[in-house]
Amino acid sequence: KIFTNAHVTKIILEKKRAVGVIFKKGSQSSTSLELRANKEVILSGGAINSPQLLQLSGIGPADLLKRYNVEVLHELPGVGQNLRDHYAPRFTARVKNISTINESGRGPRLWGEIAKYLIGAKSIVNLSPTLVYCFWHSNEAVKNHDLQLTFTPASYKEGVQSQLDDRPGFTVAAWQQRPESLGFVNIKSNDPFEAPIIQPNYLEAEEDRKVLIAGMKLARRLMRTEPLEPYFDFEQYPGDHIQTDDELLQIARERGTTTFHVMGSCRMGPSSDPTSVVNEKLGVHGIDGLRVIDASIMPTMLSANLNAGAMMIGEKGADMILGKPALEPIITHE
Repeated sequence: KIFTNAHVTKIILEKKRAVGVIFKKGSQSSTSLELRANKEVILSGGAINSPQLLQLSGIGPADLLKRYNVEVLHELPGVGQNLRDHYAPRFTARVKNISTINESGRGPRLWGEIAKYLIGAKSIVNLSPTLVYCFWHSNEAVKNHDLQLTFTPASYKEGVQSQLDDRPGFTVAAWQQRPESLGFVNIKSNDPFEAPIIQPNYLEAEEDRKVLIAGMKLARRLMRTEPLEPYFDFEQYPGDHIQTDDELLQIARERGTTTFHVMGSCRMGPSSDPTSVVNEKLGVHGIDGLRVIDASIMPTMLSANLNAGAMMIGEKGADMILGKPALEPIITHE
């Protein structure tokens, strides 16, 4: 049975075993309900909600739990640690000699795009937010790509997130694929309806700063390449006056954004590793009957978007729950 509009507030533990959950259906003021598990509890809340619920249930760093009057039922210091994300500064350009989504996404033209979508014709309504991806390396010594760049024939108004510019424009973004900066997710009270503290610590690691600056410089060069020359009018943000590495880094700090690729906060690893939370079967260390199956279990960042990896974790986790044997490994290259 599937419960909609339900908010799990706690995992029920009995002698180091997860036996069910407590939840509220509807509003925060509704009566708490208890649901017992026949076999095990599966936690798939993602890299933010999974560690939060573990901590609220008494599983996590002891000092943190005690600070907010949560009974420590199982000390596991890695819960909520190792948070990583792809962090992306963006460049925007004014466009000439061609229209962009900026004009098509408003007024009568937008209604026309909606009509085309409804009859199955090509339309901006069914476009991906990103139309071009580029994978490259920050310097020649890097054998595998460590940069990802994206291109979109649209741009936001200066200083206004998620509102299209009035004039034609495009956006190029760049991010480091394998960030080393580590953040955390921690509860800030014992109230399950209060959002946790999310501290990604973007650009804390020096290597992250070096690679991202290289990516920003590459994004700028791509904006000015010969194929785009007939359409590139001028760099709108941050502008040609921003040139030095320090200036680029400051722009990245001020206006970079998440790519919503958060992961790693319940990382997989051996029980001897104090930063790990789950084992190779996705079971929480020291707790029976409890698995975490989502992107939070990834130990390190993928060199791409997370959707395929998250789907793989879900499919593999489902096989583990069903007790299916592992498939033979496939060797793609020697």
